Amino acid sequence: MNRLPRPILHTTLFVCLCLGAAGAVQAHGELSPVDDLTAHIGDYENEVADMRSTVDSIVADYAAGEAVADRVDALVETWEEVEFHEAVETHAMPLYPSIWIALGGLREAVDESGADADVQQWQRRLEQALYEGVGALKLAATQQDDEADTAETAAHGHGAAADERPTITIIKDNLQSVVKTYREGDAESAQSLLHQTYIERFEGIEGDLIERDADLVTDLEKDFNATLPLLMEKQASADDLAAEVEKMNAKLDRAQTLLDDAAKDQSSVF
Repeated sequence: MNRLPRPILHTTLFVCLCLGAAGAVQAHGELSPVDDLTAHIGDYENEVADMRSTVDSIVADYAAGEAVADRVDALVETWEEVEFHEAVETHAMPLYPSIWIALGGLREAVDESGADADVQQWQRRLEQALYEGVGALKLAATQQDDEADTAETAAHGHGAAADERPTITIIKDNLQSVVKTYREGDAESAQSLLHQTYIERFEGIEGDLIERDADLVTDLEKDFNATLPLLMEKQASADDLAAEVEKMNAKLDRAQTLLDDAAKDQSSVF
């Protein structure tokens, strides 16, 4: 299993918490619901408790021989809809992929019969990831006011480097570099580049895409945060990783078409 070194993870988490605090302040000094962390921590805890209860039920029924794959799919939909999801993505991004990976691992495990040990392992990983997500949000809530000024300075220094190419082109090129780096045996750097590409590139176009094809955005989120990281964690072959990237490229081509259409529509308005 290849993971980011703990010091790097902690540093990245601190930066993300600072950026989250900066983004929380709106034009008139008010906080949006997902950014008013202190007021919503209880809601997040309730959402996580409900998710954990659902997982417990799924695992118990799997052990009893029931088919539960559809219920895991429904759990993924729940994760995408709760406010806790957006709060983690906004304020504790380094922990965001770990939740996706655990969900993806659980989904794969329940497809196999007699895999009780694997299912229980993914259950533990998902519960731990959810617990860490709540903890990170509590930390962000305590820092939200005091670090707003510091966060704004940090935000200006941590954006993506200037690049004149279309964002989709950059994403596709980066994904090819992810495969190349992984093929060379450096899974840690491959995961880091994948994570960086999602944060610095894909998140910047999500808003425009989701209005036109929300399912496409969801599929690509899963690819970035679950499918590819899970393949690398399981030490899949580079060819398997490349095959998944090719599937992503087709989705990204669709995304480019949607972005082009959006640009044309905007031009026609003016």
